[in-house]
Amino acid sequence: MGSSPTWPSKHKQRERLLRKSFLFWYDGLMQLNPTIEAYDKYAQLYDEEVVEFWENFPKNFIDKFVKSLPGGRVLNLGSGSGRDALLLRERGLEVICLDASRSMVELTTKLGFESHLATFSELDFPKGSFDGVWAYTSLIHIPKEEAKDTISKIHTLMGSNGVFVMGAIEGETAGMVKRKTMPGTVRYFKNYTKDELRELIEPIGFSFIYTEDYKPHNNVYLNQFYVKVN
Repeated sequence: MGSSPTWPSKHKQRERLLRKSFLFWYDGLMQLNPTIEAYDKYAQLYDEEVVEFWENFPKNFIDKFVKSLPGGRVLNLGSGSGRDALLLRERGLEVICLDASRSMVELTTKLGFESHLATFSELDFPKGSFDGVWAYTSLIHIPKEEAKDTISKIHTLMGSNGVFVMGAIEGETAGMVKRKTMPGTVRYFKNYTKDELRELIEPIGFSFIYTEDYKPHNNVYLNQFYVKVN
């Protein structure tokens, strides 16, 4: 007498259904968000373009960040292709990557990082999950009010004395920007002044600690880090 066929458990069936629903939702979101669409389309090209940027990034800034952490678990928020995550991992940190681009998440997964596909509004890690959050030129892809809401979530995600890094491009403009090497796409950028960043971040419950400018080419990158105070 032959054995009966093994059917998937109801739990696994539900997981698959939820997964399909999520991917359907994600594909719809991508069509509504041109920035995510651009990174999905040009992830590999973007990774190649930022090699020099991260090779020359101020090591002093990274070292100060690492030494200031109360522990070794860090969320790389808007992790892109993972070039900065590699630098953090090389210094002994446990780096968790999160990005809204499926193509970018695939890249960081291949690098061996725990990687999550989600938008900033979907941050749902338990309270106090991280010793630090590294958000380098990622929150500049959303409007200022949305960045404020996300930083409030970051505050909750970090434990006592957690360290928050914010990287931004210096300026006073906001809007959609085209790039020659990414034809057919546009990305949203919100630039900041140094004072504007502090006025955005400090009232949420952070103390300003250190800033360092980085000018690899034409743009000035504002590198700032803060410590959670309450």
